[in-house]
Amino acid sequence: MQLRDNKYHVLLLASLLSAWAGLAMTGCCKGDDQSAQQQRDSTARLVEAYLSCYKKGGFEKIPFTADVTFEGPLTHGKIVGKPAVQKFLSTVHAKDIRVARQIIDGQFACVLADFETTEGTIVPFCEFFRIRNGEIAEIRPYFDPRPFIR
Repeated sequence: MQLRDNKYHVLLLASLLSAWAGLAMTGCCKGDDQSAQQQRDSTARLVEAYLSCYKKGGFEKIPFTADVTFEGPLTHGKIVGKPAVQKFLSTVHAKDIRVARQIIDGQFACVLADFETTEGTIVPFCEFFRIRNGEIAEIRPYFDPRPFIR
């Protein structure tokens, strides 16, 4: 009888531990989901602030890493470093930016939008971002550069 009772207690204990572990993991995952959501929200705000600078200026207020890189169709290679990227971006002006999609996945973000030049030309573009510790570390715009070089 003693052996049967021990098996019962072991099975009961194992069941309780499994249920407890499942509950603990559920709580853990909810925290991770909230943390991931906070990171997505933070990245979305950072990207939106960056895009608004094309219309209003103010790239000096955007948090870039010291070693940020920018490489696009009109840059003739990578622009490296916060001062150089800010200087380049300060020369780019838009009448409007209309975002169609914003995709955020962990440390990466991508924006699909229409860039309206100050002359009124609409240029569809895709801009890729890599975020590190709440700062923009990499920017790679993709677009047809012909409207800018005519």
